[in-house]
Amino acid sequence: MKHLIEKILASRRLNDFLFFYKSAEMNLSSIAVAYYLLLSLFPVLMIVGNILPFLHLDTAMILDFLKDNLPRQLYATIANIVDSILSRPSTGLLSVSVLTGFWTFSKAMTSLQMAMNKAYEVSDHRDFLVSQFFSIIASFAIILFLFVAVLLSTFGQAVLANIYKHIKFDPHLYATLHNMTIPAVAITVFCALALLYFIMPNVKIRKMKYVLPGTVFSTVVLVFLTNVLGKYIGRTTDMMADLKTVGSLVVFALMLWFIFIAKVLIFGAILNAVYLKRHGDIETRRGEIVAIIKNVNSKKLEEKARSN
Repeated sequence: MKHLIEKILASRRLNDFLFFYKSAEMNLSSIAVAYYLLLSLFPVLMIVGNILPFLHLDTAMILDFLKDNLPRQLYATIANIVDSILSRPSTGLLSVSVLTGFWTFSKAMTSLQMAMNKAYEVSDHRDFLVSQFFSIIASFAIILFLFVAVLLSTFGQAVLANIYKHIKFDPHLYATLHNMTIPAVAITVFCALALLYFIMPNVKIRKMKYVLPGTVFSTVVLVFLTNVLGKYIGRTTDMMADLKTVGSLVVFALMLWFIFIAKVLIFGAILNAVYLKRHGDIETRRGEIVAIIKNVNSKKLEEKARSN
């Protein structure tokens, strides 16, 4: 037994894992990512609220639905807000919400990018413009998609069951949608995470197989464990009575949830770093615009010198 423990402790993979784990500074990095993700919720809610009036929804039907599902103390306040939003759209507020959401998502992705670079033990981050460019792409093409998928895996079945309870439709369709939730979300999350781990770190990743360990781990954790959380939320929704306590707990729970998601993503990057290290040295991408321009100019000068 002692020999086995010594062999495990001397394992190169374990030492590489501990090295990259320490380098990642997971606790500090996850809090930074979670902070900006939490800030991103508010402009997203404002964007949704300002888009809804253009869909010409039936306000009376929505208010009836809220009245049946919200506590009596909360309904009066929410009803006024919903009626105001659906009857008076504001394009100016929508523009501000989009810009604010753009900034907060970009900051969240920049923090996540730096955390992944630390996980790979890469000290040189991308140039500011390049970093912002990749942050923007990841923000609106991957993370938003991933965020919606995780939300669906957490709340999707509970929301579907609640809709079916009030609006009866084909039971076979309901059963099909209910059973397809987890597989569909799992595939979506897997593809989004694979792209995220491939383009975000400032590391040369030549094949997609080098991001599979972290992608598989993060997909399993985010989809299936959040699905367990979703079932718990579905069972405890009707038990919420103290609104002040619930409001405080929701914000606190969201922050913990985002920290958990950030830690899972960073841990996945650590697994990818260990796997990539096993197959060779980790090389950084050319991230500085000035360095790229100098390299291009030097090649042009060499070609001119050869032609002369």
